[in-house]
Amino acid sequence: MSPQQKRQRGFTLIEVMVALMIVAVALPAFLTLVMTQLDGTASIRDKTMAFWVAENELTRLRLLQDHGGTDYRLPDEQRGRRTQAGLEWQWQLENEPMKLGKFGEMPEFRQIEISVSPATQEDNVLATLTGVFRETSP
Repeated sequence: MSPQQKRQRGFTLIEVMVALMIVAVALPAFLTLVMTQLDGTASIRDKTMAFWVAENELTRLRLLQDHGGTDYRLPDEQRGRRTQAGLEWQWQLENEPMKLGKFGEMPEFRQIEISVSPATQEDNVLATLTGVFRETSP
């Protein structure tokens, strides 16, 4: 082999430096993108769990109303804590007469709103679920 052929097989120092600079610029951008995706996934997971807690509480109220006897009354306000998927959740229930806009209120129907937040961040409401119940006569 001639000396000229040996020289053409490798990379020059400039080529290696340019390739390293491209990797140095692209890698942090890629890592930032991956971290953003992971944060978004965690947020969606937390909101899903919060909606499940709200649905469970609404179902609990429906079961209590259906099977609690004729003397069961829906609470005006209620708070509680639940553990869902290993996380602690704070929920709050509010009960008010159902409103029909310009038609006024329907006193025989109650609008129940359940708000759910992580137990450590009570001001950070992740889910709010509204249900309608018919008030049972005492």
